[in-house]
Amino acid sequence: KGKNTPGEPRRYSCSFPAMIEDWRAKWHALTDNATARHFPFGWAQLNSDGTGRQDYTNRTFNPPHPPANCGRGCAPACSGECLGRYHEWGDYGNGFTGLRYAQSAALRVRNTFQAVIIDTPVASGSIHSPFKQPVGRRLARGALAVAYGRKELHAVDPIATGAVLRAGAVEISVGGLGRGGLMAEIGARGFEVLGNCSGPTLCWMSSPISAASADAVTLSALPAQPQAVRYLWYIDAVGVHPFRAPIYTKALPLPGAPGIKYGNGELLPLGPFLLPL
Repeated sequence: KGKNTPGEPRRYSCSFPAMIEDWRAKWHALTDNATARHFPFGWAQLNSDGTGRQDYTNRTFNPPHPPANCGRGCAPACSGECLGRYHEWGDYGNGFTGLRYAQSAALRVRNTFQAVIIDTPVASGSIHSPFKQPVGRRLARGALAVAYGRKELHAVDPIATGAVLRAGAVEISVGGLGRGGLMAEIGARGFEVLGNCSGPTLCWMSSPISAASADAVTLSALPAQPQAVRYLWYIDAVGVHPFRAPIYTKALPLPGAPGIKYGNGELLPLGPFLLPL
């Protein structure tokens, strides 16, 4: 799961794929080869965990006096090597971000799938989502595609495909969208742009969505000399309000699935990402 080792995302990026292959090898061998050697394997990406009250506040990129282990953001030593060039592997007090990054990277392992559930928090701030039906539906889409060849049920799987600086704004392209395209809440927070916020001091400036098209969003509030953009890059990225992520797209109905009580079962959120500019 990774939630018990939030300060070791780089290690997790190796151990998680290794665990998948180890489990597959053991099941294959100990069932006399009755289990496929590369049987399908899926997981739910770590949920939003916390209240989100201190997020999106133009955080300094490298504080002058960082906490030990980056505040459980990176172990065993708080350093740029551990955190990564843009803090993709961890951030001060936000080790979960690197774990989510590693989980998405593990999709390189064959016959795997992931359900993004960062928009299913609980009011208590617990990591365990109480919204089992939407989570189950999202996992089912990947399972039906990978295990049973129903690719059309997982064809809609939103992902950021690029970010460019154009005419004084950042434009983020999104792929894997449904027929209705991208659904974005104008003015919603969730994006941050790395640049010079105060003289030479780098910070992640909060940049609300200023415009959107069918397959892209635009950010207009930028720091000087922008270098990178990130999205939902906090442990508690969406706070405690379920099904309120800034960006969604709508998938085809899941055949045979019962009615759903919480949220819209066919809406899929864009997951966390970090891209250079």
